[in-house]
Amino acid sequence: MASSRPGRAAHRFRAAAVCTPGLEPVCADELRALGCRPKRAGPGLLEFGATARQLYSANVWLRTASRVIVRIATFRATDFAHLQEHGAKVDWKQWVPEGYAPRFRISSNNSKLYHTKAIAQRLHQIGLPPSIGEPEQLFIVRIERNTVTISVDSSGPALHKRPWRTELGEAPLRTTMAAAVVLLSGWDTETPLVDPFCGSGVVGIEAALLAGRMPPGGEREFAFHRWPVFEPGSWASVIGGIEAAAERAGGDPGAGPTRLIRLSDRDREVVAMAERNAERAGVADRIEFDARVVSHLKGSAGPGMVITNPPYGKRLGRRELSGLYGRLGAVTRQRLPGFGLTVLTSDAKLARAADDRLRSAARFRHGGLAVEVFQRPPIADGAEVETGVASSQGSDTAAGSATGPAAR
Repeated sequence: MASSRPGRAAHRFRAAAVCTPGLEPVCADELRALGCRPKRAGPGLLEFGATARQLYSANVWLRTASRVIVRIATFRATDFAHLQEHGAKVDWKQWVPEGYAPRFRISSNNSKLYHTKAIAQRLHQIGLPPSIGEPEQLFIVRIERNTVTISVDSSGPALHKRPWRTELGEAPLRTTMAAAVVLLSGWDTETPLVDPFCGSGVVGIEAALLAGRMPPGGEREFAFHRWPVFEPGSWASVIGGIEAAAERAGGDPGAGPTRLIRLSDRDREVVAMAERNAERAGVADRIEFDARVVSHLKGSAGPGMVITNPPYGKRLGRRELSGLYGRLGAVTRQRLPGFGLTVLTSDAKLARAADDRLRSAARFRHGGLAVEVFQRPPIADGAEVETGVASSQGSDTAAGSATGPAAR
């Protein structure tokens, strides 16, 4: 049996970051920025070695991961006797705080052990009874072709559940996906960013947190804080890094943050919701909010980036959507010369209606629907300025809402 058994000093953990399948390259870049060496271990799974400080930092700073886990045991088992024999060798107490109970999330594929409830019962029988009202520590048990891998969750509530996001629009975009779209866009955090279909503000807020070098989850607590093997000194070092990052992003303390990010939507109530979310995230003073249709978007010289998640799906007809995307592209070329364009949509034809120079940067699934990130970098000379935007404004009211299907 191979296991990860940290002692009193900072040992290395066998860790793994869980992300949306298709976003592994973005998450891997984030891990490398933390000094880790990630290796893809399956769809949506990146394994990496980590010190306690790196494990804690991964939970704090990863914007595209939904969870960070630690491998604590790997062994083969073809029956319940083998499962309990090897499971009894795991030092469960170093992961389960006093007054807590374990909870097992189990999956099995092509294995002789396949009844997940029976597997959980056997693991509880080796000395870890289930909760009868106590708070729980999550363990993830994966059985693949009779090989059992047991991992402990270090995150607690999923990382995409940002504390600030208490108000959602229709078909809300997950925060980790929004962060990935911003990172894939190539936005440099120092030039303007515009989202004309902002919905509840998730793209702009994630961008503001990135620009401000602020942790995506704020000051939340994590499951590792309660572990008996928690290292307060390593955590203090992480806190010091957060404070140093905030100071570096602050610039001139007397100048205040620059409102580089402009969010708009045709629905005033939705814009108000986005502003409240931004206030909870602590970035409202970095964002300019406005209620307007895409055809009335404010002009601005580049460089900069339009990053947006327009309506798509079946609620609106293809003709209405094609016209909407066409207006988005025309407005970007006319009023935002020198801006790049990044669009998340489920339809490549719609993306081409906005700009035939858009190229696919990533594919993943959102709400059961296959979607793609299409990206075009800024045009240095602001060429190909297009006129005639005003002639297509009339149908914005029908099709231009940021609360369309699979938008926010």
